Amino acid sequence: MRLHIAAGWRSLLFSTLLLTACSGAWAKKKDKPSVKVNPFSFIPYNVNYFDDSDVLLFEDGISHNVYRSDNAGEDWGLVKGVPEGKMLELAMHPFDKKRAYIITNTKTHYKTDDRGKTWEQFEVDTLATLFREPLTFHGGDPDRIIFNAMDCTGIFCEEVVSLRNVLFWSEADGVRRCILRMASRRTRSS
Repeated sequence: MRLHIAAGWRSLLFSTLLLTACSGAWAKKKDKPSVKVNPFSFIPYNVNYFDDSDVLLFEDGISHNVYRSDNAGEDWGLVKGVPEGKMLELAMHPFDKKRAYIITNTKTHYKTDDRGKTWEQFEVDTLATLFREPLTFHGGDPDRIIFNAMDCTGIFCEEVVSLRNVLFWSEADGVRRCILRMASRRTRSS
């Protein structure tokens, strides 16, 4: 007998909750995702979110530009402050969720520390390497960055390294490859 009473109460409770949900505030609220079509004449490449935000960046590999959206991809525009047609690669900082870098095909490159709202240029004495990732990041200090570059004379290129320490870039003479000791945030447990 107890089994039927419990089943009856559950049915009554479920019916009441269902009726409340259909006629109450939940029915009036629109929680469905929306879809907006943004036609491009190219396929967006290297689409990246900045963590904890609605800001996205992606590369246009045909015209060598970077696009930004600050509303989760509903609207897009070219990033401001970076010359068009110069982008070689977009690099997101893996340990700082507000930083990204646009590496160009020149010695002038661009960085942001406000999720791509503004871009600041920086200069390096050599071109970015085509043989590996151009930037290597330190896991504990977001200002420590290695710029992997190449110095080309004619058809011959020599790999070189530039080190970024907060305010300036300096070239490391004779160094062809450099790896940061703390290239991730993993810590050792004792």
